[in-house]
Amino acid sequence: YTMLLGRPPFETTNLKETYRCIREARYSMPSSLSPQAKHLISSMLSKNPMDRPQLDDILRHDFFCQ
Repeated sequence: YTMLLGRPPFETTNLKETYRCIREARYSMPSSLSPQAKHLISSMLSKNPMDRPQLDDILRHDFFCQ
């Protein structure tokens, strides 16, 4: 996210709000991102750690293989 957009996904002007965004996995996704980038980011930032991809899954993701 940060490498593509130049800012952290959960950054706000208020620390408590930032923590709330992290807990709720609430972030914005610009429409300018490719569908592959959106899918990869959303899977990596999944609220449930068990739903997040493993490193091998990330490396084989369409975002890197296109």
